[in-house]
Amino acid sequence: MDLWGRITRIRGHDVTVSVSDLDELARLVNLLQHNQLTNQPQAIVQVTDERSASRVQVKKAYAIMNDIADWTGYAPSEVKDLMKSYWVAETGGPYFSFANTDMTTAREFISFLLEFVIKHEIPLRKPGLELNDDLDRYMVMSLMHRSCVICGKPADIHHIDTVGMGNDRTQIDHREHRLIALCREHHNLVHNMGWPTFADVYHVKGMYLKGPQLQRLGLITYKRMEEIDNDTQRKT
Repeated sequence: MDLWGRITRIRGHDVTVSVSDLDELARLVNLLQHNQLTNQPQAIVQVTDERSASRVQVKKAYAIMNDIADWTGYAPSEVKDLMKSYWVAETGGPYFSFANTDMTTAREFISFLLEFVIKHEIPLRKPGLELNDDLDRYMVMSLMHRSCVICGKPADIHHIDTVGMGNDRTQIDHREHRLIALCREHHNLVHNMGWPTFADVYHVKGMYLKGPQLQRLGLITYKRMEEIDNDTQRKT
């Protein structure tokens, strides 16, 4: 369930949120009282950066949309309207204008544009690594679409944390390994340079993927994850 409100205090590890929808708050209390939730349910606090979108963000968005226009043959103004409409349909957010939108909306829209480009293999004048506004999300979407984070070419999944010679990759727990999507050229380069130097030069990072993401990539099955989790529970 989603609770809307404002953060009113941060003290150490404690964050106090004033909830605006009292009906939703009452529902949460009711679920806790009837033991349908744990006494300390997990929660994610998503904070919107309400500052106006920066000029850099706007330039990034227009650069991506201009490349989409070149690839599709549509006019840039048509692409802008279409991509905003697609974004509204997918996210449920309001139609926005760059003249008065906030930084969070601009950041999410840039990520949306980049994923569209990666999914449809649309060439970019500048690499996505320079155009992204959310590095973690860009790294994950590149993995999910097997697109090289450096150049955008078709990529393999590179394990940053060594799997080990002789280990069966179908048996290891990929949830415990940092991953990055790299084409053959950059895959060879990371081996030659070593990961710390490569990461420093290209300003990239490895990502831990969740079970469903790994299953979708064909790296591990749900059955194998269940076997690993059951084995871990027996040992503890």
